[in-house]
Amino acid sequence: MNVTSEYLQKKFADNLITIDEIRSQANVYLSENNLPEAYPFAKATACLSSGSISDKMMAGVLAVSLGKDGEALEMFTNVLSLDSEQPEANYNIALIEVNQGNYTNAFNRIAILSKKNPNNSEYLNDLAVISTYLNKPDQAFMHWEKALEINPNDSNARNNALAYSLEKNFYKEANQLLTTNEKSDQNDSKSIAEINRWHQIIDEKNPNYTNSEQTVMPQINGQKIAFFSSIDSFVGDIITHLKKTNEVKIFDNSNLTEMKSLMEWADISWFEWCDQYLVEATKFDKKSKIVCRLHSYEAFTDFPLQVDWEKVDLLIFVNKSVQQLVADKIAIKTPQVIIHNAVDTQKFQIPTDKKRTKKIASVGYINYKKNPELLLYSFKKIYDYDNEYSLHIAGQHQDPRIKLYFEHFIKENNLPVNFDGWVDDMPEWYADKDFVISTSLFESFHYSIAEGMASGLMPLIHNWYGAKYLYPEKYLFNTPDDCLTMLQEFEKTDRKKCAIENRTFIIEHYCLDDKMILISNQLHALTTTEELTEVV
Repeated sequence: MNVTSEYLQKKFADNLITIDEIRSQANVYLSENNLPEAYPFAKATACLSSGSISDKMMAGVLAVSLGKDGEALEMFTNVLSLDSEQPEANYNIALIEVNQGNYTNAFNRIAILSKKNPNNSEYLNDLAVISTYLNKPDQAFMHWEKALEINPNDSNARNNALAYSLEKNFYKEANQLLTTNEKSDQNDSKSIAEINRWHQIIDEKNPNYTNSEQTVMPQINGQKIAFFSSIDSFVGDIITHLKKTNEVKIFDNSNLTEMKSLMEWADISWFEWCDQYLVEATKFDKKSKIVCRLHSYEAFTDFPLQVDWEKVDLLIFVNKSVQQLVADKIAIKTPQVIIHNAVDTQKFQIPTDKKRTKKIASVGYINYKKNPELLLYSFKKIYDYDNEYSLHIAGQHQDPRIKLYFEHFIKENNLPVNFDGWVDDMPEWYADKDFVISTSLFESFHYSIAEGMASGLMPLIHNWYGAKYLYPEKYLFNTPDDCLTMLQEFEKTDRKKCAIENRTFIIEHYCLDDKMILISNQLHALTTTEELTEVV
C-alpha cells in the first residue's frame, strides 16, 4: 500500500509511531534522493510539529519538487503564520505565483525580499524576469543592470537579459549591458567567455541586416488559452512562451464541470497528451478551438480511438514515427503538423574547460521501455574493450525485477556503474561526461540525447523505430558490437570539432525559441483565415 501523510498521522494519534520515527524515515528516503517516498513522511512531520518552521519548509520544498504547488503553498503559508518575514517561504510562494501567472503579487513579494537584501543579484534577476512577463522591458533592464553591477559574474542575469534582448530585438540595450558588464575587473574566465560569445551573437544578429527572402512568422497574441495536462513535464516552456502575449489559465485536474467551464472561457483549449482529458472534452458542445499535442505513449493506447476528432482543430505530433503509428490505428482527418520537442540551448552548453573523460551518461527511469538489458550488454562490451570506461545513470528503478537483474549483472561482471538518482542540475551533471547513450525500445525524442549533444557529449543511440527521423544515422547502432565500433570511431575524431558540430545540429533542429515560434504561428493560424502549414 502507498503510505500517505494521513495514514502516518493516524498511526501517531494511535500511539503506534512517534514523530521522531516519522522524521527519521523521511531523512532515510531523502538520503536516497527518493523524493516521492520521502514526501508523505515529511508532510506528516510538518503537520504534527505545529511550531516547527524547518519541518514545514522541508515539506513545502518537497511538494514543489514533486509538482504539488497547492500543497506547497499551504505549507509555506503555514510558515508565514509563524514568521511572516521568513525569506525562503516568501520566495517559494513568489515562484508558485509566477507559475500561476500572478506576476504582480510575485513581483511585490520578491521586491520586499530584495529591499531587505539589496546585494542579492538573484532577487534582482527574478524581478527582471517577472518584469518581462508584465511587459515592462525598461524595468527589466534596470534590474538586470543592477544585478550585474552587484555581481558581474551572475551568469543567469546576463544570459536572461541577452536572450530577452534577442527575442525582442533590443540590440541597443544588449550592447549597452554587455559593454558595462565587460568593464568590470571582477569578471572570471567563464564570464569573459560568455560576454565574448554574446558579442558574436549580437553581431550576427545585426539589426541593420535584412534578407528579402526572410519572412516574419505571425505570432498569436491577445487570446485566452486554457491548458489541460495530466502530466506537466513537457508543457511548461509552451505555457511560459504563450502567456507573455496571451491570457493563460491552467486546469487544476479537478472535475469535468470545471473543465467544461474553462473550455467555455477559452478561445483555444490546449490538450497536452491524447488521453482521458481529451476524450471527455470532445463529448462537450464545442465552444473553443481544440488543440492536441500527442507524444508517444498514447499511440499504444485506445485513447485515439475514443476521441471525437471532428471537434479537434489541430493535432500536433512530436515525431513522424508517432504520426505513422497513430495512422496505422485510425484515420484522422483533423489538420496535423509535426513540431519536434525542443532543447533550451542556452541552458545546455559545452563547458569552456571541457575535458575528455571516459564517462558514459544514461538518463531516465530504469524500466523495460528503456531496454536496460541492452544498456548493460553494450556497456560490458565497451568495458571489456577498455576498463577505464564507467557508466553513470541519472534516474531511478521502477521495476524490482529489473533492479534485481541490474544488481546481479553488475556484481557478476564487476562493472563500474554509478547510480546518481534524480539530478536537479543536469547541465552540471553532463559537464564531466564524454558520451550519452540511449538503448530504448522506442522514443518520440529522448531528451537526454539532445541535451547531451548540446552539452558536448558524443551520442550512442540504439536504432529504435523512428530514431532516424530525429538524429543522424551515423550515430545509430543495432547491436552491442555496433555500439563499441561507434565509440571506437569517436575516439579517432577531433572531439572538440565533433562536439561543436553536434551542438550545431541540435540548435538548427531543436532550438527552443524556434519551436515556440512555430507553435505560436500555428495557433495564430487557428484564430484567422490562414491555412495551417505543415512543419517537419
